[in-house]
Amino acid sequence: MKKSITAGLFTFVAALVITTVIAVLYVTSAAGSRRERAEFIAQSVADRIEAEIQRRDYITRMFEIEVSGSKDGITPESFAITADEVFNDYLDIVDITLAPGGIVSYKYPLDNGKAERTDLFADGAGGIYADYSKMSGLGIIMAPVTLEDGSYGIILRRPIYMGEVSESNFWGFASVELNLSNFLSEVNIRALVDGGYDYKLIGDNSITGENRMIMENSEKELSSPVSAMINTVGGGAWTLLISPKASWMNLYEITGSMLIAVLISILAALAAGAFVSVKAYSKELEVLSYRDALTNINNNRSYQEHMEELSKKKLPYGLIFMDLNDFKQVNDTYGHEAGDTLLNIVAKRLQNSIREKDKAFRIGGDEFVVVIHGTHDAQFYEGVIARMRQNVARDVTLNNGVILKVSISAGFARCPEDGSKFEDVVKKADDAMYHNKRLFKAQKKAGQEAGTEQAGSSR
Repeated sequence: MKKSITAGLFTFVAALVITTVIAVLYVTSAAGSRRERAEFIAQSVADRIEAEIQRRDYITRMFEIEVSGSKDGITPESFAITADEVFNDYLDIVDITLAPGGIVSYKYPLDNGKAERTDLFADGAGGIYADYSKMSGLGIIMAPVTLEDGSYGIILRRPIYMGEVSESNFWGFASVELNLSNFLSEVNIRALVDGGYDYKLIGDNSITGENRMIMENSEKELSSPVSAMINTVGGGAWTLLISPKASWMNLYEITGSMLIAVLISILAALAAGAFVSVKAYSKELEVLSYRDALTNINNNRSYQEHMEELSKKKLPYGLIFMDLNDFKQVNDTYGHEAGDTLLNIVAKRLQNSIREKDKAFRIGGDEFVVVIHGTHDAQFYEGVIARMRQNVARDVTLNNGVILKVSISAGFARCPEDGSKFEDVVKKADDAMYHNKRLFKAQKKAGQEAGTEQAGSSR
């Protein structure tokens, strides 16, 4: 009897030790898996923020090109035309300004195309930023700033030079002002809160030497957060920190794991299941990290890595940039669900328009990129774009019976024919797409005016 009790106690203690160790390993693994998932989510949001900042910074680049490439300087009319082309594509843009010599002289939207004259070199933080940008030749980002209506915003500012960067060649600044809340809505940062996370978006200010809180959903200290870096403008960087609202592992989970540890067979099964689940989950995350969540085609991260590989191997390729015409009107008229349905259908049609060895990517909003591998002449690319237009242009019927007319603007560029550097090829393809978009808008406007005149004459 005594030996039986001793053996039973020994077995119990041994089993308890083993199962406790396994339980601790399970808790550690689960917490690590949740941190890994949080890192992936944080990086995905950070990638979206970085991509959207770059898109808006390119607006200032457009004005830099227009000003520096013009001998007579920019006119209010040409400024208003260019500003109008991009303004309606972004819900978060408050205004676009030009400041020759640091004095704001052009502002959009304004009826007369002129702005209340403001000296960007005036005393205060704004003057410090302007001085730094002028001396360094680098663009700057200021966030958060207080807008005229009292809300918080972001300012992207780029210095413009008529030649090399020097005091004598300095022309002025091009700036874009964004509503911070609307910008963060565009990148869907609210999904972090809906997913059970607290977050803090912090700006690393190398100019003033201080870190500024750009946005946070809670003032409490984050518990062991994961972070993701965001490259902004002119070498600047933001940091996104996230952590669960409660903790990585709560008390109930730990207690439950320890109780289950007493039952060896059940715990062993759970441990084996957890091991397989973690492995499968890791592979799933790996696949998902390169897929667009809405359309399931390749995403911006996949695009960047693919182009780095092509550039590193110095392989020939071509880029076709494409976006949907009047996509914003679809969202405004029929809602974002209709817009998402349209994007899904367009992505499938786009995928079916290219060869199997070529790749299609969704890089943000209604913007897509097709990477063509190998060396081909311009006629080949025009044929691909024509096929894309034909496939995409088929009417889309929504669940409520609404029929959408679909068209695209597209442009292409090749490497090395149009540039040996990736950035040069991107710029030329993007410029070609915007040129195509301007032609579409002009033709649409001409058609509307012709229709109006015809209707008038018939009366």
